[in-house]
Amino acid sequence: MVLNVMLRFLLEVLALVAIGLWGFQKGSGMITSFLLGIGVPLIIAVIWGMFFAPASTVNAPLWLKFGFEVAIFGLAFFVLLSMRFSASAYIFGLAVVINQTLLYIFKQ
Repeated sequence: MVLNVMLRFLLEVLALVAIGLWGFQKGSGMITSFLLGIGVPLIIAVIWGMFFAPASTVNAPLWLKFGFEVAIFGLAFFVLLSMRFSASAYIFGLAVVINQTLLYIFKQ
């Protein structure tokens, strides 16, 4: 089930892209657009990499990892909705739920 793990990585990247796109749209000027569009996804990626990635050196509790993932994927879902990409939001949300279910079933 390597494809499922690859799908998970793709969903993580898409979540960061959606949040970044939202940031660029919601910024009121060049500086705030840059900070929201690049800074927020970068901060999320650093936290994810340091504490929750499979190769991270910190062993975070499973409940904390799951909560962080729900928060980030949920944020991506809601920013897609707020940008009126509702079909994309629902497809993304469904893909995340299916992927998480398969990760659990196959203990990945």
